[in-house]
Amino acid sequence: MNRKTDLVVVGSGLAGMTAALIAAQSGKQVTILTHGVGSLAISSGTVDVLGYVDGKAVDDPFSAMGDLPEQHPYRLVGEGEVRAAVDWLRNLSRKGGLSMTAAEGNRRLVTVMGTLKPSWLTPDSFCAEAIEDVHRIAVITVEGMKDVHPGLIIDQLQRYPHLAKKEFFEAVLPNPIAHAHRNITPLDIARYVETPEGLQWLKDSLTPYAKLYPVLLMPPICGMDHSQQLWNQLCMALKVKIIEMVSIPPGVAGLRLREIMRKALNSAGVYVVENTQAVSAEVEEGTCRALTTVATGGENRWEADSFIIATGGLLSGGISTAPGKAWETIFGLPLDMPEQTEEWSSPAIFGKSLFASMGVKVNEDLKPVDKDGNVILNNVRFAGRTVGGYDFAAEKSGLGVALATGWHAGSLAGKE
Repeated sequence: MNRKTDLVVVGSGLAGMTAALIAAQSGKQVTILTHGVGSLAISSGTVDVLGYVDGKAVDDPFSAMGDLPEQHPYRLVGEGEVRAAVDWLRNLSRKGGLSMTAAEGNRRLVTVMGTLKPSWLTPDSFCAEAIEDVHRIAVITVEGMKDVHPGLIIDQLQRYPHLAKKEFFEAVLPNPIAHAHRNITPLDIARYVETPEGLQWLKDSLTPYAKLYPVLLMPPICGMDHSQQLWNQLCMALKVKIIEMVSIPPGVAGLRLREIMRKALNSAGVYVVENTQAVSAEVEEGTCRALTTVATGGENRWEADSFIIATGGLLSGGISTAPGKAWETIFGLPLDMPEQTEEWSSPAIFGKSLFASMGVKVNEDLKPVDKDGNVILNNVRFAGRTVGGYDFAAEKSGLGVALATGWHAGSLAGKE
């Protein structure tokens, strides 16, 4: 099969979906090719713009961007584009029924590991400032829920000086899913709470604790498609502040955001092709003519005027490695890495690692360039984790860079 479109986007994480939606809203005919569900499905659903620079905590990510290396994606796209991307996502989420808030500085969100995570744009249900103003807090889980242990959470939270003297209480709600054949996850409960009986179960189960504790810390279980509405309803009915904690995969909050974006893509007329993997490209004199994908039904060819590649890093298959070398997977673009693989990692557990920051070198237009800065592919842009020059884990900047580069790439493609 051969299909021609204005723009082909490869990847359905936040970067790819953002790029596709921005370009489609500019009037372009857009196709998304995706091999999986994208990283939002395992993400926190909060946009960490920039939490740390050189190991030091950042209060205002935008003020700290000037301290980043010149090749960092934020420096390339510019602070204005980052701000515009954040505002765009906040408006999109609001239209989709999910209120997200950006404060004057990084918020410290509570995680199910008992740590405080810096983030910039967060769902209202995650905003944890209320724990600063009260003394008594209940930390809640559900019987049989893996990876959410109130005792561990409390022990870790009390390591923070400003929380050390708070009175925390462990609470376990009864398991509402009878005869579960495995440990349940926050996603299981969040889906159940979407039903009338599930919402009533959660309200009844929380009522005894709401009478004693003004703040309830719990995993993200306040529904899926209607989480904002259900969270507001529970807070008002119980007369308490419910704070959802950032959880490990499956990413409940990330899936909430992904569903909003998926519906927006559908409304914008974006053609989404799932379960297909881009494996090679046809390039003539620096211009990509088409991509080839493989799926269960065989090979397909996708022509376009321009392309945006947001296939992720090592874990997502956007980057491949072998002893002494690394390359971008679809076009085979070599990455500038030392021949000695021992130099790719750091002996310090929290040290800088080339494994974490490897990626395609791009210019301000997010087009791939060689060592001398010359454009290699004139109608191809890269976005998200496939782009090099930043350490998303150490910086706490993963979804921020994905959003900013996706926005920038989609905006540029939409103007062409």
